[in-house]
Amino acid sequence: MLKMITWDDADHQTQNDASRAPHIGRPEDYARALGEIEMSSCERDMLRAHAKAPGRKITGLKLAETVGHFGCRIGNKKYGRLAAKIAAAADLPMCKTDVSDYLAAIFTLAEGTQSDGEDWTWGMHDNVARALEDAGIV
Repeated sequence: MLKMITWDDADHQTQNDASRAPHIGRPEDYARALGEIEMSSCERDMLRAHAKAPGRKITGLKLAETVGHFGCRIGNKKYGRLAAKIAAAADLPMCKTDVSDYLAAIFTLAEGTQSDGEDWTWGMHDNVARALEDAGIV
């Protein structure tokens, strides 16, 4: 079964903040959060890998491999924990969806599409990428 939850970055870039999904922050929200939270080197590596991936799209499996782990579930869980820290520091609500908490947290950073198995492909929001550049992480 294919599950897809998206928010079109192109649409909200030119619109005011009121039209942006509530779980997606502005670049300054993410930049502030990145400056406030403590991140491990593994967490930084995951953000860098995602930001530098072709089209800024990456799977949970690739995220896991980035930090020396195996399996999409561990990649998504680790990335979800990081996303939850960023969302809390940026004062962003969790995405309202029927997936697990750690997957819902990732929607703060990216749109997601579930594969036929249990892995997901994540496309980083433009505002996150801009904040990572501004913070010197990528």
